[in-house]
Amino acid sequence: MTRVPLKKGWCPSLHAPMQTHDGWLVRVTPDLEGLSPAQLVFLAERAATRGNGRISLTTRGNLQLRGFEEQAAKRFASDAAGQGLGLADPEREARRRLLFMSPLAGIDPACAPDTLLVARELEAALTSPQQSWQAPEKYSVAVDGGGFIPSGALRADLMLRHEDGVWCLYRGAERHASNREALVPLVLERLASSASAANAGRPLHQAPPFKGAIPRLLGAFLPGSFGAVAIMGEISASGFRAIAEAEARVRVTPWRGLVMDRPVAAPDLIAGPSDPRLALTACPGRDGCGQGLASTRQDALFLAPFLKGRRLHVSGCAKGCASRDSSDVTLVAREGGYDLICQGTTRDHPVETGLDVEDVRRRLCRA
Repeated sequence: MTRVPLKKGWCPSLHAPMQTHDGWLVRVTPDLEGLSPAQLVFLAERAATRGNGRISLTTRGNLQLRGFEEQAAKRFASDAAGQGLGLADPEREARRRLLFMSPLAGIDPACAPDTLLVARELEAALTSPQQSWQAPEKYSVAVDGGGFIPSGALRADLMLRHEDGVWCLYRGAERHASNREALVPLVLERLASSASAANAGRPLHQAPPFKGAIPRLLGAFLPGSFGAVAIMGEISASGFRAIAEAEARVRVTPWRGLVMDRPVAAPDLIAGPSDPRLALTACPGRDGCGQGLASTRQDALFLAPFLKGRRLHVSGCAKGCASRDSSDVTLVAREGGYDLICQGTTRDHPVETGLDVEDVRRRLCRA
């Protein structure tokens, strides 16, 4: 297979640190079956003693720890691998990090019973030393078994979906039906093709939107399953430690939430459906990003009581990294204050500009 050179400035390891506005950032992709209490303790300890005390959840079910000094960040890869959080080989780890699956596989009886098996087979193939291609930047592969979380809810460049009793591979707008034995070779073939054409664009951006409803995984939603959402996708180190002390095993969802095998009360977790903070989306803002022009999370929390059921996205700049989706209210920070966008994204035209957070509060109260 063709070996594709890495893009300049991109490191192949998921654990490779990246310098940010508030120090160095490190990343973790948990095992497909989640995080053990010991792993939670490890992450909590590193976030509290080496980082800024916060752990971010991503839309691919990954974790990010910020605020590290350079040497501590560079040591993190081997330390994490020693805890079972990834592989020591950076190229094999880069291929492993492509994969995520239905967070309820093996838990939800309505999820395809071989979802975890398919994901494990694909993981073994991706991380085989015999593979020589290098993972395209930001690429992703989802194994979607359907069930309580409907098929199609997981979004990736390559999507294996279980539909009407059979597995299908979606690549952008293309659909390929396949028998069970050919699934993994088909995915590897498509991945190698994408690696050799790295500038062709991501298939995810050509995929039809998901039009179904994703159920909120909050509280007791299935026998033996308890869900919670991290407030704006972040949990404190003390929150992780509280989950570990409850001896819960945890899966991270692609919706910045957790699925646990027992109920746990912890800081920064929302388990009830009426909490107005469920409606908030915000990037780190100027407190954690060099391009951020406002304290986005602080402002979002201030505005939460005035939303009246509306969804709010607060972005520290025009890039809109925290969400590409439309929100009832979107705020984009500029040098002169916030742009206000109604029923749109950061890319849409604002109805007002130059607002401070108190201006926005007054407009929310009037509407």
